[in-house]
Amino acid sequence: MTDSLHSLPPVRIDRHEVFPQQIAAHSPESYFEIEEWVHPVTFFVGRNGSGKSRTAKALTRKVAGSRLLDTDRLVSLMSFSSYSWGAYQVDFKGVPLGESDRLQMKQIYPDTHFATDDLYSLREQPDVWLKVAAFLKRALGRTIQLRENSGYLDPHVLIGGVEYSLFRDEGHGLRELVILLAAAYRDDWALLLVDEPELHLHPSMARLWLAELRKECVERDKRALIVTHEPSLLRIRDAGELGGIWHFQAGRGPVSLACALFDRQRGEETERRRTQVSATLRANPDLVSQLVFSPRPVLVEGVHDVAALSASLERTKAPEVVAQTDLVLCGGSVEVALWFEISHALGVDVRAVADLDACLEPSVQSVMDSYPEVTRRYREELFQEPPKTTEILKPLIAEMKKAGISASPKEKADWLARSIPDGTAHPLRKEKMIAIWRDHGMWLHGQGTIENVLGIENKSLNQAAQAASNPGPIDAVVDWCAYEVDLRGDIELLLNIAVERVAHALQEAIRSDPEAQFSMPVGASSVADARLVEVVPTGDGFHRLVVRTPKPFVGYWLEFSRDTAPSQLNLQPPQ
Repeated sequence: MTDSLHSLPPVRIDRHEVFPQQIAAHSPESYFEIEEWVHPVTFFVGRNGSGKSRTAKALTRKVAGSRLLDTDRLVSLMSFSSYSWGAYQVDFKGVPLGESDRLQMKQIYPDTHFATDDLYSLREQPDVWLKVAAFLKRALGRTIQLRENSGYLDPHVLIGGVEYSLFRDEGHGLRELVILLAAAYRDDWALLLVDEPELHLHPSMARLWLAELRKECVERDKRALIVTHEPSLLRIRDAGELGGIWHFQAGRGPVSLACALFDRQRGEETERRRTQVSATLRANPDLVSQLVFSPRPVLVEGVHDVAALSASLERTKAPEVVAQTDLVLCGGSVEVALWFEISHALGVDVRAVADLDACLEPSVQSVMDSYPEVTRRYREELFQEPPKTTEILKPLIAEMKKAGISASPKEKADWLARSIPDGTAHPLRKEKMIAIWRDHGMWLHGQGTIENVLGIENKSLNQAAQAASNPGPIDAVVDWCAYEVDLRGDIELLLNIAVERVAHALQEAIRSDPEAQFSMPVGASSVADARLVEVVPTGDGFHRLVVRTPKPFVGYWLEFSRDTAPSQLNLQPPQ
């Protein structure tokens, strides 16, 4: 093995190297930098279109000894006949073994790493074939045999007494697994980049492959980078692993989870936070994947919150809303604040739910005070200067000490909810602060604790779920935190724009021929527009557009003449 496989250099990728169509080529703005390849496996996560695959391809061009398996890797193991209207898949004989075929492929696509390369390694590197065959035998109970037929490599699969072709008689899943295993076991790469290894694979198979890849990286001092949308591949149990996860978001550069966690910390504070994060991750190894793969995670303190909110969700919301609302167990109000802060540093849209005493936690206060919009509202609505949560709560804390309230979180929460002296501005200021926090993603139970919200004495999973199975204050929390993609408002807006465009086209046509009456849309998109609206001439130079689809807006109408102002081209509901 060459020295180049033992270590990778620092890499910087500028924004124009990832988005050349959007950024001038001379732009020096850094987009992604990695100083040390500390982690055997690095992960790129984030929503579609956020730049993950583009960055992986840019890394391939930057790092010597790198190989990329992109999402189209299996196409090289198929044959197509092309026609003007598309392509038709035909039987695939196998991978050609002739040197001229292989050379021609590399000349036509010099920068592309085909899956065929990994098939060749099964034939030309016996140790690779043996490892792949052993894995398939152990994990799936199948045997793979290499066959050569008329100048083609045509692997066959054996299971029981049945034998069949890997290419012609097997689904994509086993082919995918063979390619990924061969790629991992090969010895000619320093950095292996795989875009969405979970394609076609059962999650358990994807995890088993990832374990093999990690083992290969550790034993042979290599590095791998995985672009993934599969939550089960991220089961993090220690804060030290967070540096190997990069979160991508459209419109900004990727952020390392370690940076989001430790950037503002120093010395003892870093170690304290690292310990706290590791404890949280050991209790909930799925926390990170829930955070980065959820449409909008909801951070909660404990299992009782999960039980209560889940019961209310299932009772009050449609199944699709329940499925999209992810409750993330953090462990306590301090931990909720911690992951709330990390989520915001990553640009993740997040909600958090906590007992009322959480407002007394310095870490929670620090997080909320860091948001400019919160401090602005402290100044403008509470006339607080300096605009700090501690200053808002200082009179309340003094009253609490005077009342002899203990350090018990429950006693503090109960006192804040029920016992603030009347005749002062304290209750109003507290309620206003709660409202400000709620508007910025942090719900504090106005009743004090989750037990008070549910009307139960003790925290019990069964009690919490049973109490939430009936209508009550918990439903307000669920209404606030449930995630629902409601398209109606956007559909209405886009429909208005489309109908206005049809009306403008007709206005231009009427101006050209004032006596004409139209019963169809006009212009280049008239056929598609006729499916959207019906055109009805109403006399005296007026026309009416009546919506045909979508169903909730059928019958909505818009009437106009050639002189109707754009501001008056608004859809009206049917009478």
